[in-house]
Amino acid sequence: MSNPPRYPVLAVVAMARNRVIGDGEKLLWHLPGDLPRVKALTMGRPLIMGRRTFESIGRPLPGRANIVLTRQQGWSADGVLTASTTEDALRMAADWIDADQDRVEEIIIFGGGDIYAAFLDRTDAIDLTEIDLAPDGGALFPELNAADWQETRRDDRPADGDTPAHAFVRLTRR
Repeated sequence: MSNPPRYPVLAVVAMARNRVIGDGEKLLWHLPGDLPRVKALTMGRPLIMGRRTFESIGRPLPGRANIVLTRQQGWSADGVLTASTTEDALRMAADWIDADQDRVEEIIIFGGGDIYAAFLDRTDAIDLTEIDLAPDGGALFPELNAADWQETRRDDRPADGDTPAHAFVRLTRR
């Protein structure tokens, strides 16, 4: 079996200043501009996510391959591809891209913390929403070595009513 084509791997994540990305059940913040941004960043691309992340979303996201990486043998859900290893997930993502010339040639890592950590060495860029909060939560984004990453774009947004200050940031591997 040949290796899958090497497509760019991007992590898409919203993270509080204490690296918290979730509590395992629900979103910890509401940013009106973030969901349309995430949709634009992910549409037409395969998403690789963990089972708990998928279950917190509650359904496959349309217009994208939803690849769930899980250790639970026999787990499945309608509209989802299931992988048991990172290699399987990457191969499924590449096969999905290759099946239609209109698909975007990028693979999206979509969470949670263990999934981001498992793919961090292969991640080429991170589209990060930095939220100026420090909530409790058990899911953390992995620590980044600053020597490995360069900020190439930043769009700061001030707090507005119940919406906390946040920034849309692009980090690219050096």
